[in-house]
Amino acid sequence: MFFEKIQNVDPEKVAILADGKSITFGDILTISKKRAGFFENKKESFLLCHSSELENLYNFFAIIAVGGKAIFGGKNLSDEQKNSISVIHNCTIIDFIPDSERVIQSFYSPSKSEYFLGVLSSGSTGQTKLIWKDHQSWFTAFSHQSTVFGVSEEDRVFVLDALAYSANLNTVLHTLWLGATVVLGKLIEASNWSNIFKVQGVTSAFLVPSHIRLLFSSDSSARIRLKSLVSAGEKLDAKLAKSVLDSIPNILLTEYYGAAELGHVSYAQNEDIVAHPTTVGKAFPGVEIEIKEDKIFVESLYISPEYRNIRTVFDFGFLDAAGRLCILGRQGRMFNRRGLNIFAEEIENAALLHPFVKEAVLVANKHKSHILELIVVVKQEISKSELQDFLLKKITKDKLPNKIVFSLSIPRNDAGKVDFRVIAKKPVDEENLVR
Repeated sequence: MFFEKIQNVDPEKVAILADGKSITFGDILTISKKRAGFFENKKESFLLCHSSELENLYNFFAIIAVGGKAIFGGKNLSDEQKNSISVIHNCTIIDFIPDSERVIQSFYSPSKSEYFLGVLSSGSTGQTKLIWKDHQSWFTAFSHQSTVFGVSEEDRVFVLDALAYSANLNTVLHTLWLGATVVLGKLIEASNWSNIFKVQGVTSAFLVPSHIRLLFSSDSSARIRLKSLVSAGEKLDAKLAKSVLDSIPNILLTEYYGAAELGHVSYAQNEDIVAHPTTVGKAFPGVEIEIKEDKIFVESLYISPEYRNIRTVFDFGFLDAAGRLCILGRQGRMFNRRGLNIFAEEIENAALLHPFVKEAVLVANKHKSHILELIVVVKQEISKSELQDFLLKKITKDKLPNKIVFSLSIPRNDAGKVDFRVIAKKPVDEENLVR
């Protein structure tokens, strides 16, 4: 499915801009055929964890060129993590550039039901699991993504090089499938992203909310001119969405909700994100959403094979009168206090409505699970009592966090998502509290 598409693209067209290199579609085909001989006729799956994410991509292309299966571990795995994943999931570690004397002459033509990609996901629970994608669950959504996200073969799409995060990898493969150009960026260059956008002619970008915040915090953010900006991974709060819409006239801003297990579920765009801040929009094309016992179930072709009978990741939610999906809480982020279910997202979203609150995360005390702590990052000084009074106007008193902690930052992983494992292991240092 992938090679059938990109073989029809002008081989001289630039496919990827990364690490100071310009890689054409012809280069991808040539490198894939050359490396594929190493993986041909091997039955095992392969864990991709080269120090260069570009090399991981090349190896991925070579593996699927012969009908193999790859797991994106990414560039930042420690040796201990590599070995653990290799043993648990019975895969061969590929952290090198493979060499083969055999160059394949043609690309493997897969069926829709064949597994080809393994996604390592921890979600909010911190427990790593492997989710296999077949060609149907991955590629079927691409034509809808092009329409919904407003992306065409003429675009240059910016995405970060943390490709173990499936949404980033999805953006890369969708862009190449379209015949458009990927601009692969790095988080350490965040202060220079707006300049990179200008120099590389970026017209579209995929970033999680915390990275969108970084983009618009730079001094040169006023020069950003994008046609399309897509966000996922965490809730895009209304204040940030409005800031983007005010800064970039005529942009198509899209927030989508989904999961590695289920694929795309719903999406909201532009003023709807601002006007309906507690929802994640309406069903993505080809998706049916059903609520049973407060849990979200979906039906679509995008669901990963092993979840087609399950149809849920046990997130809680409901549909409003207009059919918009409202997320009450994700699995592992519902807390029970004296018989009352408290959903983290509800408390966090209430806190984010305060004009001085930049980020907010609700966690349970690691020693006393019934004690709930709200960690907040603020843009301007605010007292705990003032924030508590504000929260009481948005939530009932019995849901009020037991403790409010002001912090300079919230730990995040390479994908830009809140790293709950770090929060659980490393309590907030009192010296770093904002007084």
